[in-house]
Amino acid sequence: MFKPRTARLVPRVSAYLRVQGSTRSRSLSELYFRMKQEQEQGPDGKDGHVKETSQRYEPDSNSLSMPSFVDDQRIGMLAHQQLLRDKEEADRLFEKTAADTYISGLHKDKWSSDETWIRFSLLPTESRKLLRIIDVNHTLARIRGTEKDASVGGKNAPTSRTLTKMLAVLGSCKRAGMVPDQYTYQEMIAINASLLNFSHALEWLDKMIKSGVQPTIRPYRTLLKGYSTIPGEIDSARQLWQDLKSKIEQGLIAPSEPDEIAASIDLKSYTCMLAAECRVGNFVQALGLMEEMEAAGIQPDITVRNVLLDGIVRHKGLDAGLSESELMEQSGFVLDGYTYTTLLRAAIKERRTEDTERLLATSAAKGFLPSRHIVQSLPFDPLHVLDILTKSSTLDTIRVYNTLIKVVVRRNNFNQALQLIAHLRSHDAKPNVVTYGLLLDALSKAGQLAQAKTMFKEVFEGGAVDPDMHIFTTMIDACGRNGDIEAMFWFKDEMKNYNLPPAEPIYNSILSSLSRIRKSNLKLVMATVNELVRCRPPVRPSIRTFNAIFAAFSAHARTKKLSSGELQFLRTWYANTRDKYYVVKDTFLYVLALNAFVGSGSLDDAMLVYGDMLRHSELDAAVLVEFTRKPKHMLELMNLAVEAQRFDDVLALWRDWQPLGLPPSEQALGLVLYSCDQLGHISVAKDIVMGLLTPRELDSAGKGDTIDGDSGISDAAEHMGLTRPGMAASAAYNPSMVGESALAIYIGILVKHNMVDDIAPVLELWNTDPSKGDLAALAANSSLHFGLTNDAKRVLSETTVSKLLKVLWQSKHEDAGKVTDQILAFVDKHFPDSMPV
Repeated sequence: MFKPRTARLVPRVSAYLRVQGSTRSRSLSELYFRMKQEQEQGPDGKDGHVKETSQRYEPDSNSLSMPSFVDDQRIGMLAHQQLLRDKEEADRLFEKTAADTYISGLHKDKWSSDETWIRFSLLPTESRKLLRIIDVNHTLARIRGTEKDASVGGKNAPTSRTLTKMLAVLGSCKRAGMVPDQYTYQEMIAINASLLNFSHALEWLDKMIKSGVQPTIRPYRTLLKGYSTIPGEIDSARQLWQDLKSKIEQGLIAPSEPDEIAASIDLKSYTCMLAAECRVGNFVQALGLMEEMEAAGIQPDITVRNVLLDGIVRHKGLDAGLSESELMEQSGFVLDGYTYTTLLRAAIKERRTEDTERLLATSAAKGFLPSRHIVQSLPFDPLHVLDILTKSSTLDTIRVYNTLIKVVVRRNNFNQALQLIAHLRSHDAKPNVVTYGLLLDALSKAGQLAQAKTMFKEVFEGGAVDPDMHIFTTMIDACGRNGDIEAMFWFKDEMKNYNLPPAEPIYNSILSSLSRIRKSNLKLVMATVNELVRCRPPVRPSIRTFNAIFAAFSAHARTKKLSSGELQFLRTWYANTRDKYYVVKDTFLYVLALNAFVGSGSLDDAMLVYGDMLRHSELDAAVLVEFTRKPKHMLELMNLAVEAQRFDDVLALWRDWQPLGLPPSEQALGLVLYSCDQLGHISVAKDIVMGLLTPRELDSAGKGDTIDGDSGISDAAEHMGLTRPGMAASAAYNPSMVGESALAIYIGILVKHNMVDDIAPVLELWNTDPSKGDLAALAANSSLHFGLTNDAKRVLSETTVSKLLKVLWQSKHEDAGKVTDQILAFVDKHFPDSMPV
């Protein structure tokens, strides 16, 4: 029956398509006939899936009549059409689900800047088309790191990398057909202003106006705030200020709030402009702005007066600042913590001890505890500071003690920390958990772990104070740093008695400690990581967690190769970094992962990590810092490729050597020449050596020639992809890279491939002194790095000369005798002590 058969078969073909993933690797007719066979004979697999076979199903013409075969063809066509419809519908559903999930998490969850960027980059292109402009604006704000609910792990200042990410998001959304609105432009203006790229910020403001989007006062205020931090931008600030006032008069500025009828300059904008004038000491203009504010019905607040006070102190000193503070009090302003901080900073800078002490006491009497930075710069003994802050003060005494202990611990003055604790106990002050946490931290950093353990038992096991997460983190970290692994896990288990679930810092300390053990116990590391995954409430690993995991595997791989299970564990967690936990890899993680995979001989995994690092460097060059700091990381990768006889990978790595800024390495050149020999790419080896020995400026100017007279790059090198913008296959001129060993390898290749006539010219070029002739002229007018200095002399040992002659004689080349005479003449002239006996 036609319809029933189709009804039964099509859903099964659709299910089969979902299992197999795609029809690209097999024909649709094969799919149909194999599913028809399963329908008639039953599934051939334990899990209900069709068992994979390489043999295509072909119906037997003897057993099928023509009408049945035609009928089956019609069924196959219908099944094919249904499959395509199912796939298109599944794709649309997947794209919509991905977009909905992203939008929901974006507005509800507390994503960090890095997580927002990773989640957006993982979003399919078609799903991005389903985003609204409000979602794009929220994405930009989260990446910039200014949203209040996007401060997971602490809000970091935006960098140029942040701008690059935001431009990528905006470009992607523009390609999806979205039109930026005023909030989009405001985000781009804000990031450029925060990076002090004022010209670019003004360009975005100009784009905003030209696109027909009416700006509010906010982008102007953002620019004014940026200008106020740079004294040299005062003229730009004044010009922008006049432009803003003119546009408001013309009605070209939109109201910032829905209830506003017309736009007007607000208090915040006046404050920004006032700060710019005070920064350069133009107090006449500043007072004029304050009068303008009052005329507009805007009353200056304490923030405005503090801005004015800060400028007065900067340019006129403490006395003028004290007079201004008195005027502030006479005008009815209540001095706040920022006021006293400004005055204290000036008193400390001018070394006015009496005024510093008086201001400190006044600040404490009014309930303002100076910041840690101010306390740290006070010219008094900590106990004297303690007396000043606690005498006639409304401050919490324990809070004062804690601040002072934190200051002396940061100075690594643990004796003063102990003095403060003794003073605290002698004055019957009751320390809190923060106090004990600071003291335990001081003891652990001073190397007094035993005393820290004793204090923990006396204080917390006695029930006087309940420990918090910071206490356990401090003790676990201290035990780990001192190699007391048993005590470290004891403190972790002890957390259960206080109903404290392990958090990310706990696992970070444990994993970091395990990674520092000389012979890392990877089973213990993996057990700890698995416990982290199963922990409830969930613990989310950070980049420090991943670095600790990979550090343990990297340390282990230096002495013993990883097992297959350990390698699979490492692969999974490398992928989870981005795909599951949305953590941006840093330079240390890339190097640690490379070391672990290289040490275990897993070239595919190592090349995957290397490729990821290079792609990431296009967005953030900082990820290359640790890798390029020492050439050993690249050398180990090239050595592994040679051992695996993956010589194309060696050449690909060589191509990146100089663009990455790695220092010269004769060992690297030796590996490359060996790989060229194994692949038969002799012209590539020739291009590389000649490029290192011949300045490209000389070659392009016709002042020097390569050995074969060809000034271009060989076709073989171009075909192999050894060229890139700014770099030829032969690499940049650097003769120091071609040492005695590399030269011997290259000459051996020339002999092996019957190119002995090129040996003598190579020797002469190799021994060329860059301080003479055309090279000296180039050096005087070029920024070329020649590698060899005037004091650096070439070395050619007798052993190397003897080996070269032996190889040449064994080649039985018809010109071996002539070339031997040329080599001996060269050695006798330049290296007479190396003449073989």
